[in-house]
Amino acid sequence: MKISFQNMAHRIVNAESAFVETLMRCGDLTRDEAIKVLASYRKLKIVKNEYAVSRITVKHGAFLDREVIRRALNY
Repeated sequence: MKISFQNMAHRIVNAESAFVETLMRCGDLTRDEAIKVLASYRKLKIVKNEYAVSRITVKHGAFLDREVIRRALNY
């Protein structure tokens, strides 16, 4: 049982770090800014967590536009 929880935690960390890197690339952000955007997206329920496949996705592709990411940073 302990190993399965470790694997699940590892997938969660991988999903979050990959999504933060995506936000950094798409929005031209620093790591701290991208983490704030991820928190905003979670608060607004814009992202879907797919931890089984180590992935976080947005509900609509427009949420990965540079202008939208920048606006979410100030939310």
